[in-house]
Amino acid sequence: MKTTLFLLAVLAATLTGHAAVKSTEEKSAAALPPVWAKAGPRERLKAVRAAELDGNRLLAERIYGIAVDGDTTVYDLALENDDVRGAVSACLLGVVTTGEPEFFEDGRVELVRAVRIQDVIERLNTVIKNTKLDSGRIKVESSSKRTVETKEKNIDVMGNAALPGSEGQQKVLAKRAAELDAYRRLAERVMGMKINGESTMRDFAIKNDRITAAVAAAVKGATPTAIKYKPDGTCEVTLELKIEDIIRTTKRHIHNGSEKIIISDSSKIRTFSETGTGTRRESENQSAESASPRAGDEPFFDTKIIVEQVVSSRPVVR
Repeated sequence: MKTTLFLLAVLAATLTGHAAVKSTEEKSAAALPPVWAKAGPRERLKAVRAAELDGNRLLAERIYGIAVDGDTTVYDLALENDDVRGAVSACLLGVVTTGEPEFFEDGRVELVRAVRIQDVIERLNTVIKNTKLDSGRIKVESSSKRTVETKEKNIDVMGNAALPGSEGQQKVLAKRAAELDAYRRLAERVMGMKINGESTMRDFAIKNDRITAAVAAAVKGATPTAIKYKPDGTCEVTLELKIEDIIRTTKRHIHNGSEKIIISDSSKIRTFSETGTGTRRESENQSAESASPRAGDEPFFDTKIIVEQVVSSRPVVR
């Protein structure tokens, strides 16, 4: 009997605990653009996740820096190729989404990702020590210190993503290309670039002319100040980089045989701003498609190709 009463009491407590969690019903949100309403909730969730990761990547690039590697070749004063590569690898903690995602009619989605500056400082000030024990295991010891008060300030960025194949995807890809171009231009301006030029003249006429430019540097702390989508499908992104120069002045005073050294530091902040440009990504088969008619242009296009191949093949004709 006591056992039965105990089980009933436990069951009643469990039911009471569950009853405390009331179900909630989501209120009707703002009307979505037709392209997003048609895509369905799964595609929206996937796009939001992609935008979150894009925001995390932007935060990592601003806090830890992005390694920029660019190569440009000009042949006979015409651009032959221009490659820019950007890479970042970092561990972020405490990143959250602030506000609600914003969905656009062209298939884009934007959201704000933010991290507390204090969390970043604590992460950067953490000292990791690895000690190898006699057993062969590695003991990890960490210690951190707080030296700067930031009053709960945040670093925030705008993450972007889009529905696959949409107009918005072309826009955000152009925006990313513009970001890399702006990073490359900042690296060239601040850290310098390597230029190689070679020209050959024969019989008083230029035979060939080649220019190569290369840059390899890490850009840290660049902040976007403007993003502009243009009607021709290009995008312009302006990045601003502030560099603080520390000027140390040392004064030496000698009086009555005693020496006194006074050291004073002053800072000078220089601001660099560069605008990068990016455009749509061409499909791999775009050049081939523009040179030959598409299969959908003629109802018997595929059959026509097969017939031409059979007729022009002598073994088959025989």
